[in-house]
Amino acid sequence: MKFVPHALAMACLLPVPAVHADAPVHSVAWADSVLAVLRDNVGREPLSTISTTDVLLDAFSHRRDRCAVAEVNGIRSTSFADLGSLDSAMACAHRALVNFMPGCDSLVLIRGHVAMSYLYLKLEEFARVDSICGKALAMWNPKWQPSVLRNALLTNKAIAQARQGDLDGAEQGFRTILSLAKAEDSQQDVYDAMLNLGAMKDYQGQLDSAEHFFKESLGNAIGNRKMGRIARSYTNLAAIAKERGDHARANKLLLSALLYADSAKDLSLQASLHGILAENYRTLGNLDMAFQEAMLRYDLKDSVLNREKMRTLAEMQARFETVRQDKEINELRAEKLSAELERTKVKRTRNIFLFITLTVLGVALGLVGRLRFINRMSRAMKREKTISEELLHNILPEEVADEIKRQGHAAVHEYKSATILFTDFRNFTELTGKVDAAVLVGELDHCFKAFDGIVEAHGVEKIKTIGDAYMAAGGLPDVLKGDPLHTVLAALDMQDFMRENQLQRASAGHLYFEMRAGLHTGPVIAGIVGVKKYAYDIWGDTVNVANRMETNGEVGRVNISQSTYERIKDVPGLRFTARGAVEAKAAGMMEMDFGERARACAMHGKRAISAALVRPVRAS
Repeated sequence: MKFVPHALAMACLLPVPAVHADAPVHSVAWADSVLAVLRDNVGREPLSTISTTDVLLDAFSHRRDRCAVAEVNGIRSTSFADLGSLDSAMACAHRALVNFMPGCDSLVLIRGHVAMSYLYLKLEEFARVDSICGKALAMWNPKWQPSVLRNALLTNKAIAQARQGDLDGAEQGFRTILSLAKAEDSQQDVYDAMLNLGAMKDYQGQLDSAEHFFKESLGNAIGNRKMGRIARSYTNLAAIAKERGDHARANKLLLSALLYADSAKDLSLQASLHGILAENYRTLGNLDMAFQEAMLRYDLKDSVLNREKMRTLAEMQARFETVRQDKEINELRAEKLSAELERTKVKRTRNIFLFITLTVLGVALGLVGRLRFINRMSRAMKREKTISEELLHNILPEEVADEIKRQGHAAVHEYKSATILFTDFRNFTELTGKVDAAVLVGELDHCFKAFDGIVEAHGVEKIKTIGDAYMAAGGLPDVLKGDPLHTVLAALDMQDFMRENQLQRASAGHLYFEMRAGLHTGPVIAGIVGVKKYAYDIWGDTVNVANRMETNGEVGRVNISQSTYERIKDVPGLRFTARGAVEAKAAGMMEMDFGERARACAMHGKRAISAALVRPVRAS
């Protein structure tokens, strides 16, 4: 059972004011009216919000309205966080706070703190969430509206307290929100507070109390005719029934949840419900129904993926269309300038015959100077073009960069099989508060430069870094490079580098990192994100599973999924230590193996013997 964080955003469509045909898209009135809708409406769909705020940022930056820029970035941050783009969410939250200045509405600053607290909840840095919310709540004026900002801070602070073990403080926080929301008739916050109280009681094993709050949330949702909320309340009640071992009642409640999830057109929730039903039927021994529910879940997940893919494609197409139109406008301006230059030349040639020889000489000298200037400008433009192309190749894969240069855009591609590699350093967040920033960043830069060289040597494509995490992929954009074997070998080389680096730095008494690595092989979607600052990224369940392989791994070892193992299990020179089925966060039980070179197996002899008691150590 999960707590419900408050991001001032739910999955529904945002109505944006229409733009008249004779009004410029970036007009002041239009931008102000759209921001007013975004500010007052808690129902914001992430993708459309990001697209809309792209335009708003251009408009407000043009008129140098720092207060509006700060507010828009706060709204963008929560949308990026909902989509899982935490690096972009962090950048926007930072801009929201940096752009705030005296003279701005204080609620702009509060919204920035809400965005930052929501982001750190996603990052599971609960102490920071507690600190951020406490600081913002100390500034809160009871007369300010909307009070939903205050409720968001109280909610996120209570969740952080619960996750840090302060259950009494968390319960008091949720009850305070419930009381305030009822007094102000804020039905959404009433519903969320009841759900969170139920989740906390379930977390404490108090099933009767948990069931009470979930029934209260169900009554609230039915009274307000909110189909999605009704479905989620039935889902939570089903979870309580399942914990009590009453799978038959749990299935009845899940079927009720399905009806309302269908009415709400929430495909993701429907897919999740079919998955839970499949597991319940399997427990009851009804394998036919379990199979049917599992197939329905997979069909719905495909529908969700296709819908998100179409949204992404539509967003990218709209952005590339804007770039194309800007290019056409610039070409027209260039043609007009060329025509004016030609007319100037004709006029100048006619007047030459009216002036004395000295004037002719003066004009000639002027033309020579102009020609030299044009030549210098031409050479400068060529140098700038070379620099731009080198920069494009540096931030994007070579194939994608060439495609952009040829066509003006890059298409989104689906890959049936790619191997995703994740690494991160143990206790990095704790080190940031103990070690000088320059030393910490210098060591991080040293390690990532080494990783860049390793993945390049194995034909693996670096995707991005997020804080102390490093992400790379084999098998894209060139499917002939970076097969599963070379991607695993790259991970092993990274661990070898980290061990050697640890010995060197430990002997000198310096800071050193210890690293986990995880890999998974499967289908992904890859393409360009953004227009102003290109970023090549990948999406799909394969990415999430690879991340789970890393978080469930061990320091100094390379943890691989069953899918990756099947592709390299017969390679000579490699050994694998089977771990059996391991519980992975949000993914359930998953088969995992530690991979290593055969020559290194002696280093982990005791670990391998221990694993063999559960499942034999497999060796190539």
